[in-house]
Amino acid sequence: LQKKGYQRTAHLSEADVVLLVTCSVREKAEQTIWNRLQQLTAMKRKRLKTHTPMKIGILGCMAERLKMELLEREKLVDVLAGPDAYRDLPRLLAVSDGGQQACNVLLSLEETYADVMPVHHAPRGHSAFVSIMRGCDNMCSYCIVPFTRGRERSRPVRSILEEVRMLSDQVNCNVNIKVGWKNSCICNHATTE
Repeated sequence: LQKKGYQRTAHLSEADVVLLVTCSVREKAEQTIWNRLQQLTAMKRKRLKTHTPMKIGILGCMAERLKMELLEREKLVDVLAGPDAYRDLPRLLAVSDGGQQACNVLLSLEETYADVMPVHHAPRGHSAFVSIMRGCDNMCSYCIVPFTRGRERSRPVRSILEEVRMLSDQVNCNVNIKVGWKNSCICNHATTE
């Protein structure tokens, strides 16, 4: 988004676009987002009166799992991007410029962010997390992870090591590996070098 001219702001009142990164694995997390959406919608309506529009986007698992409800429920959301569609955000925001709701919640079988090095802004404390995999191939009857986060896919080992080096060099912190649901499978799916 920065390459397309978007910038972060510390003040919600200055934001032209508000993107909420969501989780659908826990009900409390979803309820928190619904509550936040109500607040943002009230703010959006108020800003429309002063001709300073604001877009609301939902990113992540909740966008995929509840896409129809999010798009139709009082038209609360301008942009929906599932867990594998973050790279499509500039296009989705451009579509929403025309007044349409924009949505991409397609799940990929491939790891879509292996080459993306996360940007760490002012880390709290002296530790950082490195994700090594996403999704799950188990289709447990009680679990929504395969349906909201997609199939199991791991980052290439090279990508993981690059991120760990960057964190230890630049941020000077302890690195915690954020494993997936079954981290014993990482080498079966990741490119090992």
